[in-house]
This record gives sequence, C-alpha cells and structure tokens, in this order.
Amino acid sequence: MRVNKILVISAFFLLSIHSLFSQQLGLNFNHNPENIDFKYLQKVHPDWIRTTPRILDYVDGLLCVQHNPAIENVIKAAKAGYKIVFGFRWDFKKRKLRLPVPGSASEQQYFKMVDSILNEVGPYIKIFTLGNEPNLETMRVDLQYNPQHQVPLIIFTNRLMQHVIAFYKRQPTWTMPQIYAGSLPALFEQQMQKTPGVIELIRFAQMNKAVTGLAIHLHIEDTLDIQKAFTFARNLMPEKPIIVPEFSLFRLYNRHFKDSIGINEKGADFLQKNNLPAGLTVYQWLTLVNNGKIPYPQWNQLFNSQPWYIPHYLKIYYRYFQQYGVVLATYPLLQQGYAKNITSRTPSWFLNPLFLQKSFGKGPKGDYYTNPLVYKDFIELLKQGRQKQQ
Repeated sequence: MRVNKILVISAFFLLSIHSLFSQQLGLNFNHNPENIDFKYLQKVHPDWIRTTPRILDYVDGLLCVQHNPAIENVIKAAKAGYKIVFGFRWDFKKRKLRLPVPGSASEQQYFKMVDSILNEVGPYIKIFTLGNEPNLETMRVDLQYNPQHQVPLIIFTNRLMQHVIAFYKRQPTWTMPQIYAGSLPALFEQQMQKTPGVIELIRFAQMNKAVTGLAIHLHIEDTLDIQKAFTFARNLMPEKPIIVPEFSLFRLYNRHFKDSIGINEKGADFLQKNNLPAGLTVYQWLTLVNNGKIPYPQWNQLFNSQPWYIPHYLKIYYRYFQQYGVVLATYPLLQQGYAKNITSRTPSWFLNPLFLQKSFGKGPKGDYYTNPLVYKDFIELLKQGRQKQQ
C-alpha cells in the first residue's frame, strides 16, 4: 500500500512539474537553412526556427562557411527576431567513419569547423543541440560499451559539449545557449530502448548539470508510439524539459502507400465522385498529384476518406507534449524531399509540411497552397503555446 501511495505521489509530482512548461511550436528547416523562406515565415509568424546543417560536408570541403546562403539565412532570421535552435548533423555512419579518438587530429579538425561555424552563428543561438539522430548516424560499434564500459558516442558528445561551452566562455559578450542532448528518434522501438548509446545519452542528459534537457524525434506509425517514446525517455530523465525538433506521421503514411483507396465505402465513393480508377492505390494517386493532374480540394478529401488516417493529429501530438513536459516542438514549413513519380517505397516527407508548394504550386492569390491536414491546427496550437508562455 505504501509503495502504491509513493507511486501516485510521484506521478502527481511529475505531472505538476510538466504542467509548468509551455508547449511552444516553431518551424523546422532540418539540414537546409538555405531553404528558409522569409515571406512564408511572416505568414506563419513563429517564435522559433530549428536547423541542423551537415557539418561533415563543411569539413570535407563540399560547403564553405564564408558567403554561405545557409549560414547567412540563420543570421538573417535571428536578426529578424526569430529564436534559433541550432546544432550539427554528424554523418559518421554515412561515411563509414568511427567517432574520433579524444585529442586526435580528426577530432581537432572537426572541432575547428565547429568553431568556424559558431564564429558566424554563435551569437544568435538560443538552443544548441548536441547532435541529430546520433543513434542512426553513428556506426553501431560506437553505440556499444567499450572495454572500459563507456560508450564512444557519449564520450564524443561530452567532449563536443565541453568544447562548445569553452568556446562561448571565450566570448564574454555572447549569451550561453541552452544545451540539449539528442536528438533521438524511434524511442518507441524495442531495439532502440536496448541500445547502450541511446540509454546512456538520456542518462547523460539527466545527470549533467550543463545539459538543459533532451531532444527526441517522433515519426510514428501509431499514436501509441508517442506514449511509448515519452514513457521510455521519462523513465530515464524524469523532470528535465524535452524538445521535439521533428514529428510526423511518416511511418503511417509509408505503411499505407500500397493500399487501395477504395478499401472502404468512403474511399470507393471518393474514387467514383472524382472519376478515378477503382483499383487506384495511394501512391498512384500521389503520382497524379505531383504531376499536376489532381485538383487541390482532393487532397483533404482523399486522406479523410481513408480508415487509417488520423485527423487532427497535430492536436493529438500536442496533448502528449503537454502531458510529458515538452517545451518546444518544430514542424516543417515547406516541402523539401519530393519526387514526381511516387512508388510504394518513396519517403513520405512531402506529405507533412504546412505548405504544398511542390505538389500544387500557387493558388489564385499568388500564394502557395496550405496543407489542409495540418495548417489550421498548427496556427491554432502555435497561438495557444505563445499565450501560455505569456
């Protein structure tokens, strides 16, 4: 009985702590801040912008820090009053690279580039994230315990953090940003919950006083995945704030690309009403969309005719954000990943953004078409979060 009382009191305490957080929304430009469109920023009017450039592209000489439109856009956005969430994507796995040995020449080279970029954008950063999906972008061996029972990912993350902190301390007129560990995707997967690099990175966020909180990504197939991810994270980091730089229905969409639209009565009615073939699949219809053969009103009609689609999913996410102490979540403004010919395996990122500029172009008033699945709900929740903060 006493144990049950303690659990109830603990749960009430955590709920009370999390209710003190405001759940703000912002816009995510992922790894391409050169795509920041200031006209459409002004239309949405967020407080926050998030971006994570691919730093190894700079290290390898594929990109240059000076006179770079991506970096210039970050600075321009900050000077326009937007708060910046900034970090680096470390594509070690893509390059089949091990994490650098502490103090090695390669680590020094990486950190020198960190300094070069921070020299430009450092004064404008409000939140610095220590990585982007490191559990996916790090070689598997560097996510495991080494003979000293340490995880190389945590060693590198800590050294990066200490380097960034020292860099800011050498700039007396700059404000130290809040530091978040992560961003960790797919925390609802059993495999991720058993990965030492994932477990220890969350513990690192919990135990290190220099770390404000944890960043996670949620690209789900089922809304139950949201609760699974948060429950896992909160078991290891009970009180510190969480940010969600990326969230979507990515897995749900891709799971159903092969589905016949006429799988149910509403879907069959949709096909008949719009004179579309009876056996048309979701991905075939999307190919028609991206080739200019489908009128804009069909977008909303199609998804709401499907039994698997989750209407107003942003509001469902937001309720979980309130429950689990999320202080900020950012969402894509414009379509980036995009193809005209869709297959059953095409990544579904282009379905998420607030504007459908590549699928439908501009409307009668000369502005990009909004995504009716999310736009109104996003604006409503954006205002709600701002009011709570005030």
